[in-house]
Amino acid sequence: MYESEIYFKKANEALPSDILKEFVQTDASITHKSILHWSEHCTECAMPKCYKTCNLYEARIDGKCKRFTKGIERIQITPRKYLFKIAFKKWGALATQANCIIYKKEKAERKESFDLLLSSFFYYGKFLIPKSKVRELFLQIRYAMKKRHLITHQIKKGMEFPDGFILEIFNPQNKKISIELNMRNDDKNLGKLPFQHKIEVKSGYNKEFIPFKEIRKYIKIDSPFRINLIPMNNADDDFLYFGELNFVKLKNENEKIKRADKVKCVVWDLDNTIWDGILIEDGLENLKLKDGIKEILQTIEDRGIINSIATKNNEKEAIEALNHFGLKDYFLYPQISWEPKSFGLQNIAEELNINLNSFLFVDDSEFERNEVTSVFPQVRTIDASNYREIIDMKELDVPITEESKKRKQFYISEIHRKVKLKNFDGKYFDFLRECRIKLEISKLKAENIKRVYELTQRTNQMNFSGNRYQKKDVEAMLNNKDLDAYVMNCTDKYGEYGIVGFGVIKKSENRLVDLMFSCRIQSKRVEHAFITFCLKKYLPKGNFNVTYKQTEKNKFSARVFNDFGFETIKEDGALRILQFPQGKKILDDNIVETIYSD
Repeated sequence: MYESEIYFKKANEALPSDILKEFVQTDASITHKSILHWSEHCTECAMPKCYKTCNLYEARIDGKCKRFTKGIERIQITPRKYLFKIAFKKWGALATQANCIIYKKEKAERKESFDLLLSSFFYYGKFLIPKSKVRELFLQIRYAMKKRHLITHQIKKGMEFPDGFILEIFNPQNKKISIELNMRNDDKNLGKLPFQHKIEVKSGYNKEFIPFKEIRKYIKIDSPFRINLIPMNNADDDFLYFGELNFVKLKNENEKIKRADKVKCVVWDLDNTIWDGILIEDGLENLKLKDGIKEILQTIEDRGIINSIATKNNEKEAIEALNHFGLKDYFLYPQISWEPKSFGLQNIAEELNINLNSFLFVDDSEFERNEVTSVFPQVRTIDASNYREIIDMKELDVPITEESKKRKQFYISEIHRKVKLKNFDGKYFDFLRECRIKLEISKLKAENIKRVYELTQRTNQMNFSGNRYQKKDVEAMLNNKDLDAYVMNCTDKYGEYGIVGFGVIKKSENRLVDLMFSCRIQSKRVEHAFITFCLKKYLPKGNFNVTYKQTEKNKFSARVFNDFGFETIKEDGALRILQFPQGKKILDDNIVETIYSD
């Protein structure tokens, strides 16, 4: 949906058939989508004063500033699907108030068709009330109604979440155009950083998919937020064609159902799973704990794998039963309600900030297991009758270290941080400073090898090389005089994070060849602190380079390099060579205290 009441006319263009095919194929992959009202905005807007003071001001029919060369032109490519054709002027932005509510695609399309029908009244009404104050007022009211709908309709408990946000852009120019995407809550004191992502729009068809879990790390989705698309290096006559710009749910694809090699979280049902019997029918006194279940939970915990719960029960009674059996402390973020269990698993994944493809779900009911896999085919499931086999599964065969034994405590500390953040009255960076985060950087030592090996096996989102080192590979780094291998340990006033990062510098090339972090420290500026350390240490020797292998999982974490202003000097498939020139000012926000010991 867009400002159809302002820009109603269609443009008749014959786009290349291969480009049209891409747009149509993407449309066919969508089952649900949001309804957003995309409109024309200015990045330097100070309305209404700027209407009189800015020499770039050009009035639209509603009195607002025209920041697109020809407004928004609609290109109809199928009876139901259309594109926006836009050429951005200086400071032009395509923006919308937003929510994450998704509708079945057919319903969303009917709503958009009705919007176009209603807009025709305003368009053809210009012959009855041409360029009058009454017409301008009608248009302003219409715009305000659309905006209000997006602000007041927010995600509520039990609603289905989208898979992610999708952008389709056709660039007919023979050059790349950089577009900055940002999402920001209207209330800037909500304790979240804005979500920012730079899109390099190459010549031809482009599609960018941003997983919803990435957006939720930055945006409080049950509060109003805004989305902006801002081109960075375009000319006034560079036209771009926009297709889907929506939160969507997609048909299952191979990548979506791919399961991780190792399990990071085991989610348990309770009735006839943890214990024999049904709590609300048999009563607590008639339940019997499964043989060996406590030992199994402890073994899983010692391996650094999280235990949690997704069960249909009354919360108060279920917690009492867990306390009765001495099991409550084994489980983090238990989801005890009458909601579908898939909803519970998604909540756990969001709280732990780990991918659902690393989950194992244990339930005695075939119906419940099928319900979960129908929504999340990437989740492994197992019949509760086979619970004794869990600890022997190869997916749970991970090295046990002192670090892994403390992993649950790391997450408990994170719960305390989230509570404090929620109640913190101030900016997010101020909260981080108040946490007194310390990053201890030291050279790789023999006693760190086991933990570093474990980190390389578990890390996906913040693994910038994609390497999966074997233990012998890590050991070999100790004796390689051309490598500086760093291990990072992190603490704050709420507790320990443990060993959270590993970085490798090839000294002869002044190049960062490997960097990985635990997702526990994401968005806490720890990765920024390490890169600041590297630049200060190695930049005096010359330009500092980074080898980065882009994947769907790490490309959002790699925004850290954009924050510093690294330049891409070479691209070869997924491989990127980035460079920070000697003499350039180094970003140092002084949020994280860095301590180095050789």
